[in-house]
Amino acid sequence: MTPAVEIEGYAEVRATGLIGVEGTPWTLVERVRPRFGIPIGERVTVEAVVEAAFTQGRDNTDEAASLILASELGPLLEAGGCSYDPEPRYDEVSDYLSVERLHIDLNLQALDLTIGRQALNWGSGLVFHPTDLYAEVVATEPWRERRGVNAVKAAIPVGQHQVVAVVAVDDDLSPLYADELAAPAVSGAVKAIFRAGGTDLSAVGHIASDGDWFAGADLRGNLGVGWWVEGGWHGKAGAAEVVAGADYSFDVLNLLYVAAEYRYDGTGALPEDYDYASRSTGASNPFDCAFLPTAEVQEPRSTLGQHYVDGIVRLGLTEDIGVSAVAIVNLLDGTGYAVPDAYANVGPHATVHLGAQIPFGQDGEFRPADEALSYTAGTYSADLSGLLPDATVLGWVRYSF
Repeated sequence: MTPAVEIEGYAEVRATGLIGVEGTPWTLVERVRPRFGIPIGERVTVEAVVEAAFTQGRDNTDEAASLILASELGPLLEAGGCSYDPEPRYDEVSDYLSVERLHIDLNLQALDLTIGRQALNWGSGLVFHPTDLYAEVVATEPWRERRGVNAVKAAIPVGQHQVVAVVAVDDDLSPLYADELAAPAVSGAVKAIFRAGGTDLSAVGHIASDGDWFAGADLRGNLGVGWWVEGGWHGKAGAAEVVAGADYSFDVLNLLYVAAEYRYDGTGALPEDYDYASRSTGASNPFDCAFLPTAEVQEPRSTLGQHYVDGIVRLGLTEDIGVSAVAIVNLLDGTGYAVPDAYANVGPHATVHLGAQIPFGQDGEFRPADEALSYTAGTYSADLSGLLPDATVLGWVRYSF
């Protein structure tokens, strides 16, 4: 008898209000994300996760175009015959429907093999993961899952230890992605995990098709307080990246969890050398104008600096009600980002969240000066600081099935 297909997932509605921005100050997102587990045989399973998402309200590209047109650049654009033609939000099926996971799992006697678009999560870090070739910072967006990676992964047990090998094809999540983002990219990684006396030590090596590489280690244990040290050396940048942290759970109400870590990123810059455009891989020119500059294509960065501390606090008030907060601080420029959240389970399937995203500090990475957020063409410029909110208020309801 063939086992039944397993279906689970969730539907979600998320509302966002942006404080202190120019233009439309709200967005509304509806998402449904079902997961299908399809057993093919005793040792073979196919997993598929699709997501349909629709957004109404603010479009930052439209708002940037409006700010540029209203600036001193506006007459220049008109004189040059430049135009901005907003593209429809939903022009093709791929604009609202995506395949987030699609892989086949083979549980063989000598190894476990996963082929296809899959979730990969390496490293012990709290917010940042130097040894994770496919890392994303999702702690400040608590509703979001990591993107899938197009890869083949083999996990080979060696007694109580394990070796994991990954080859990923044409995936822009890798920080070792090729210099020209349009070029095909292949990256590979090997992780050897050694377990002894309650401590895990992982030796990690990454390499990309453009010759860039990373070598490092991840060490995690528990001495009454949980602790971890993770880091290594980036070959192309010629710099180290390390995180070290600790966590502990207190028997307070329905459990209080606290964790904190320090991060050094030698690939980052000093405050006076920040390149704010490096957060994006797309062109900054929204107009159909040959004489206006466009941003150079470059590797995306989740952070710009070198020294950070971050922390997480979670408190369960009851079994169904809790609060949490995530904070990241750039130690050199004093700016930071805080994400408080409160949740309540409503029945066995629904959860309601209320939260915020709050940048703090002045004239630094997380709260840039206005002049750092300008668009310049020759001697003309446009102030785009109205795109960056002073704070964002969030609310979402998720129904799991």
